Amino acid sequence: MEERFEELAALSAFGMLEGDEKRTLDGVIIRDRALKELCAELEDTAALLAGAVSPITPPANLKGRIRSKIRSRRSGGATYSSGGSSFWTFTGWAAAAAFAASSAWLWMEREKLQTNLQASTAEISVEVEKAQKAASEQREGLEKQIAALNGEIASLQKRDALAQMRIATLQTTVEGYKQGVAVVVWDSEKHQGVLKLEKMPPVQVGKDYQLWVVDPKQPVPVDAGIVRVDSTGFAKVDFKPVTEVTDASKFALSVEKEGGVPKGEGPIVLIGP
Repeated sequence: MEERFEELAALSAFGMLEGDEKRTLDGVIIRDRALKELCAELEDTAALLAGAVSPITPPANLKGRIRSKIRSRRSGGATYSSGGSSFWTFTGWAAAAAFAASSAWLWMEREKLQTNLQASTAEISVEVEKAQKAASEQREGLEKQIAALNGEIASLQKRDALAQMRIATLQTTVEGYKQGVAVVVWDSEKHQGVLKLEKMPPVQVGKDYQLWVVDPKQPVPVDAGIVRVDSTGFAKVDFKPVTEVTDASKFALSVEKEGGVPKGEGPIVLIGP
């Protein structure tokens, strides 16, 4: 059997024979029984291989590679016989061809997976960016709400603090002290206050002004400390009664001996309403 007919038979088994070559093979098969049997065996083998792999479009150079493979087998001395030795030689080559086809299919699948992966990664990146932006906007909204709440709390605290404050203006019936101004700001929660005096006449040598807190629950006014004015009659002092006061109903200012006394002895010159 001529070598070129074996090549044509191999190409025909893979459906790669056409034109004059196909017509030549068909004409020889009619009178060459051995060639006819070879074509049949090669077609059976190709059919088995076709069921083992997924079909793909063959590379453009596959036909040339098949021819080259057959020629290399022939140059090594392989011949076809009805006993099938050349058939197994072709079977091994065909398996290699199937492996190459499978590799090509796997490469195509890998490219497809990479494309899908890139598309999925891009979509995930977009979704992550959207989620980050939404989270940032939500955080900014919460920060604004917290700032507003802190402002409301501060306002309520200030209002509550003012509610705890009592402002009292002390008055007098003593002629020498009618020009004087005395204001007391009392914090009923902290039980302490601030006294401010203006235009107060100076006291005699050896004397001091002394402040008192009148609490109806106390038998006598509670000492709140001595007050010393400057040359203009001005003074501003923080004070806290020596005994806790539950109800500061009135405040009084008296003139006592220098350094003060635990219990009022001198005249009261100013008193709150």
